[in-house]
Amino acid sequence: MTEKHYSTFEEYLNNIESNSLRDLISELVQLSLEVKGQILSFMTGDNDYSGSINVSGDEQLSLDIASHELFLQKLPKNLYYLLLGEETTPENITEGTGEYIVLGDFIDGSSIVRSRGPGGIVNIIDKNGTIQAALTTSYIVFTRFDLATEAGYIQFIHDGTNFRVLKDNLNISPSKKPVYGFGGSYDQYSKPQKQFTDGVRKKAKLRYGGCLVQDMNNIFDKTGVFGYFAPKLRLVYEILPYLYILSKIGGKGCYITKENKSVTLAEAPLLDVDKLTDMEYLHRKVGFVGGSKDLVYIWLDITSIENSYLPPEEQEEN
Repeated sequence: MTEKHYSTFEEYLNNIESNSLRDLISELVQLSLEVKGQILSFMTGDNDYSGSINVSGDEQLSLDIASHELFLQKLPKNLYYLLLGEETTPENITEGTGEYIVLGDFIDGSSIVRSRGPGGIVNIIDKNGTIQAALTTSYIVFTRFDLATEAGYIQFIHDGTNFRVLKDNLNISPSKKPVYGFGGSYDQYSKPQKQFTDGVRKKAKLRYGGCLVQDMNNIFDKTGVFGYFAPKLRLVYEILPYLYILSKIGGKGCYITKENKSVTLAEAPLLDVDKLTDMEYLHRKVGFVGGSKDLVYIWLDITSIENSYLPPEEQEEN
């Protein structure tokens, strides 16, 4: 199959077959640009916390609420069927008249925004629960976007005036100059987790920032692996979109259940759309390992996941 190349973001959008998906992605990108103004207001303000607790039991940052409200208020309802995210409660479930379901962590890393750049993650699925697109936003000097659909992968920035394509394809496997980041405390890792971590440390350099988007950007740019073994990350709107992006850039990933089972994208059941308005289902947490195939396969091997699903040429490489 011949790879498609895109010189502009608009050219990429035009290669998305569904007009409604194209319009939805375009609007999400434009709204993401407005989050930078909210970040500025947050950094120059005095009230970091809103004084309320979210459904996960965490104290809510005012920036989290503001960014969530931005998408609830401004994303046209004809573009989505459901709009749900990290700050969704039973009281603010938002329904529309469109075809797709938007699941977002619209500001990832808000707790470290005063020292490091935050990000955003969006998972777009259809009414059958199948992922149709995954979009991440990085709020650095220039707003960076990483987008994957069936039209392929594209990385682009907004320079303040225009969109500029940085990469119109990517292959992060095998790892070349790998970096790694692992969340949590090494002392609390299980024996397999320590074995994997010790092996990766011999191959890669440490790069860990405490923001999933920025940590995964390191992997995209340098190759390598990121992991958070404990069930701390949200499956529906943080991990599944990254598993989808990894599938489009030659990478590999899995989420880790509370029973310590590693589940790849190919093995993951489709999301149950009817359950997405149930808060326990929407906000469920998992662990995660993702990045370059050669490093992720080490984890899968250590945790006794059979590699029989590898193509023959990849079995030889590993």
